[in-house]
Order: sequence, then structure tokens, then C-alpha cells
Amino acid sequence: MKKQRFTIELDVKQVTTLLLIVSFIFLGFILGANRQNIIPFFTNPAASIFQVSGTNVSARQLKGMLKKKDFTFINVHVPYEGEIEKTDTFVPYDQIVANSASLPKEKNTPIILYCKTGRMSGEAIETLKKMGYTNVRHLAGGMDGWKSTGNTIMDLRTIEESVLPKNGITLSVSWGDIGPKLVAAGVIDLPKFKEAVKLTSEQEKILTQGSSENIRIDAGNSQFVVDVLWALGLAQKSIVYDEGPLGKEYKNEVGNFASTGGWTLARGDATQYLNRFDFISLTPDQQKRVGDIAKNVYRPCCGNSAWFPDCNHGMAALAAIELMVSLGMDEKTIYREVLALNSFWFSQTYLTTATYFARQGVSWDKVDAKEVLGEAYSSGKGASELAKKVGPLPYKPQQGGGACGA
Repeated sequence: MKKQRFTIELDVKQVTTLLLIVSFIFLGFILGANRQNIIPFFTNPAASIFQVSGTNVSARQLKGMLKKKDFTFINVHVPYEGEIEKTDTFVPYDQIVANSASLPKEKNTPIILYCKTGRMSGEAIETLKKMGYTNVRHLAGGMDGWKSTGNTIMDLRTIEESVLPKNGITLSVSWGDIGPKLVAAGVIDLPKFKEAVKLTSEQEKILTQGSSENIRIDAGNSQFVVDVLWALGLAQKSIVYDEGPLGKEYKNEVGNFASTGGWTLARGDATQYLNRFDFISLTPDQQKRVGDIAKNVYRPCCGNSAWFPDCNHGMAALAAIELMVSLGMDEKTIYREVLALNSFWFSQTYLTTATYFARQGVSWDKVDAKEVLGEAYSSGKGASELAKKVGPLPYKPQQGGGACGA
């Protein structure tokens, strides 16, 4: 009888041990399967509070959701410490209301927020709820949790050097004798020009002696480049002035535009020089090519393409196109180099555009320049709509664009 009781006691211990082993195995499986949800509890206890509220999305879930993205994805972390690819916009967590224009208009739009650890995005959820948004969640553990599962973070602070290199961008065309010709013809009144633009010795040489050096644009000389190209675009004979709006609908009003009446650096009335000189030799076929390209080159200060160059940047872009076409350059290169000019003339716009594409996984050197220069991105309306979509640039304060004047 004693022996039997010992056997029973031994069996109970064995069963208890077995149950403990099974429990540990099951617990290990649960922890492994939900690693992303467990880690934030230890690394960021504040973020774990939101896990019981039903507003969290794990890194694993988010990765799957991004493959067929059907939600608005917002980075709310300040200061800027990078972001996740396919982010739609950046809105500081404590400035949600002030930046409401960057938020979806429909209050039931699915929204996922994220920050570095989950704390700021958790606070932002409450703000959005008070604003009436009903379908808002956030990334549990934030970017830290995202990285802990092997995912990467983009740092958009490198974009500026790609779009606006400190050393500038050199085009494939030279100034040649364009400067002296413009001065001799009176399109540029040199004393007036020197009074309006503080010239370097190199720039004065370009205007008085010409230069075999290729045109280079950077942040410091962008005004000089736009002014000289503006003068060239005004005076050069072009299909744009024969068949475009300035030669058709507005033929009797040509002096009423910023690009014509606004050119105050000529000897006398600027309109007397419009469409007058063959500074650049262009065949009829080349003129047609100039027109075709000009129709697709917009600038964010206006709503028109270079086919209707009603401002200085439009005329300057037209001149650049004419120079490049005269050399037989291929279309892809022409669009890429005109985009470089536009980028220095409207830096904020194209940093915003580059940010938008980077978030879609397309680096600036891989964007389609023709597409970017088109109406959807580079017209005044297109650029404005894109800016609302992208939101404030988290890595750079807001700056102004180029002005349409000499």
C-alpha cells in the first residue's frame, strides 16, 4: 500500500513537470510570434499602454499593409530622425491642428501615425480623435520597433545635396558669345545690369568677352543665370512667339507680362527686342522641337508652360531649351538639365518634389525629369497640391521661391 502511494505521488510530480514544460514551450511560442508587441513594453513602457486600447499596429502588420497601402501614413516625430518609406506626410505631433491642411479631408480615412518610440504618435492619436477622426492607429514601438525587426529607416536630410549640390550643376552648353551679342544689341544695358546684379569678375567677362566655359548654376549665381537666359529668351526668334499664345491670343498685349514689360535691364522698351534676333541658329525642324519641349516645361510661379513664357523663368527656360536643341542634344538630357535650372530657381518646390518621390522609393537621380517638369508637378497648381500632400519638410525650414522680376 505504501509503495502504491509513492507511485501515485511520483506520477503527480511527473505530470506537474510535464505541464510546466508544455507551458514554457507555449509561452515561448507566444513571445516569439508577438515579439514586436512584447519588445516595446520593455524598451518603451509608455507605448505599451496604447496596446491595450486597440490603436496599435505592429511592425510585422505594417510591413504587410505597406505592400497594398490603402491608408494615410504620417510621421509625427520631432526633431526629425528619419522616416519609413511610403510615408505620405510629416506633421509634428504637437502641431497637428495647425497643419490640418496636410490631413485627409474625410474624417473616416484610415490613418497610421508613427514616431520614434510610440509616445508622440500616441498623443497625436488623441488630438486627431478630438478633431473628429475615427480611424486612427499608430505603430507600436515606433521607428525603434520597426528597426528591431530588421526594417530600414530613410534619412531625407541627404536629399538637398542631390537636388541642390553645393558645387552646383554644370550644363552641357557653354555661354559662348551670347553675352557680348546681347549687350551689343541693347537687349542687356550693361550699366543697368551691373547696378541690378552684383557681378563677379567671371560673370562680367561672360557679358563682355564671352566664355567657352559651360553654363554652371548654383545657389549663389542663380539670379545671374536666370537674367542672362531671360534676355536671350526674349530676343531670340522662336516658334513660341509665332505660334504660341504670345503670337496669337495676346499678340496685341505682349508688353503686359512679367517676362516682357518686366525686363527693365534693356536699352529702351523691352518689347522692341521680342522675337527679333537669330542669336542661335535653328532649323525649322529644330524650332518645332523647341516648341514641343517647351509645351511640357512648367514652372511653379505660374500656371503656364514655356510655350507661353509670361514670366522670367519661362523665358529663361525657353532660351536653355533653344541652346540645347541647337546642339542636337537628346530629349532626356534636355529635360534633366532644365530641371536642374528650375531646381535652383525654385529650391523649396523641388526639395518637396524630391521628398515625395523618395518616399515612394525613387531617388532624385532616377526620377523622370520630363514627368517632373510637367503640369502635374511643376505648374503653380500642381506644385501647390503636392506641397499640401507632402507637408512641411521635416529636415529644412520653409523658404521662398524665385521672384518673377529682374
